[in-house]
Amino acid sequence: MDHAHGRNTLIRGGHLLTMDPVLGDLNGADVLIEGDTIRAVGPALEPPDGTEVIDARHTIVTPGFVDTHRHVWQTQLRTIATNWTLFDYTCRMRFGYSACYEPEDVHLGNLVGALEALHAGITTIVDHCHIINSPAHADAAVRGLRESGIAGVFCYGIFPNPTLPDFTIDFEPGWRLDDARRVRAEHFAENNALLTMGVAPTEVTARPFDAVCREFAFAREIGATRISCHVAMGRYDRGDRLVERLAEAQQLGPDVLLVHGAALTDHELALVAASGAGISGTPETELQMGMGRPVTFRARDAGVRTGLGIDIVSNYAGDMFAQMRLQLQAERGFRHASASGAPRVLDVAAREVLELATIGGAQVLGLEDRIGSLTPGKRADLVLTRCDAINMVPVHDPVGALVLNATTHDVDTVFVAGRAVKRNGALVDCDWPALAERLRASSARITAGFAQAPLDQIEPLIANAMLNAEH
Repeated sequence: MDHAHGRNTLIRGGHLLTMDPVLGDLNGADVLIEGDTIRAVGPALEPPDGTEVIDARHTIVTPGFVDTHRHVWQTQLRTIATNWTLFDYTCRMRFGYSACYEPEDVHLGNLVGALEALHAGITTIVDHCHIINSPAHADAAVRGLRESGIAGVFCYGIFPNPTLPDFTIDFEPGWRLDDARRVRAEHFAENNALLTMGVAPTEVTARPFDAVCREFAFAREIGATRISCHVAMGRYDRGDRLVERLAEAQQLGPDVLLVHGAALTDHELALVAASGAGISGTPETELQMGMGRPVTFRARDAGVRTGLGIDIVSNYAGDMFAQMRLQLQAERGFRHASASGAPRVLDVAAREVLELATIGGAQVLGLEDRIGSLTPGKRADLVLTRCDAINMVPVHDPVGALVLNATTHDVDTVFVAGRAVKRNGALVDCDWPALAERLRASSARITAGFAQAPLDQIEPLIANAMLNAEH
């Protein structure tokens, strides 16, 4: 894709949901983009000579969505996990399909997965990348994200995958530590670019605590911007209060991103809030895979920096509209179920999940001074969602239209750092038919390899490790 900066741009006459508490919502207002920055927001702005003007009437203009947790590499395996539990996912995805990816498969999965995110208005993403089977796989993953033009954090997965042909696995991090240092030096010499480097440690709930602490220390040694960890996964939680132990060992901090967390205690949430760490809720995974009530609103109400994530595109579409909708209605449903009578007032509003998907996600990544709202001086990450399709006319409540009516196909225009990556409903400079053919061929190779996986040996091992810990 061509990501060269064009001339300055004025977005004229849209309905702005700025997510800025001072600016608020502005109907029929403008956004002036100069270079990679939002320069001004307000009615009837006068642009400099030569500025491109985009007619934003009948659109809702928002900051770009922030996806705080996704395994982007799984793009080739879309719908594979439709009816899986977390046990199925661990056996088949983590101990099967992952062994069958070649570097070019990783590049393609990350490229198309990031393009899917941009198509959906997601401008910043956390790629929890645990498909690093070799240094070439790591390079390919980074290259795929960079070529897409998306912003975010590439979290190098230390978790070792099985090796072919016998699908054996060595659980020690081994060469990945040295390779992560190499990737940091070669690809992320500056951590102030659109894409920065984080670390995804070996599954922290399945490792000795001292090993977890060593991997946290390693991440900080190489300057990881985020340490992304799956924790407290509902019925699969061992009850060992890992997050409490991390706090006691002074391992929690603003650079820690905890994912899922349904089994976190109120005390642990208070510790997370005090540390400045963030939580990513992924409601679709958590509801399907036995992780219990998504922790998102509990965490936010406890003062934790909280955002939303898509998680596994081997199961669901990579768009934020679906996650906002599901999180909102699931929380309403849980609260109704625990109430003593019929509700007369909804105490969770649609705007609250829109906040989680924008400024909340920015706060989780420590980027609230750069993204997450249409505030002058912030990076020009914006989304124009059209309101003229049959599912969007008329709009009485713009927030409701986004959260409960919009689809990715209503996303008309997307800017990342002032660059238009989607215009008039189509990705810029993207030959989708050619990519689709490559993706189908890659998927066929991966699934053919998986057919050789010894599931009869894998499943008993995973059952002993996961299901025996259920309580």
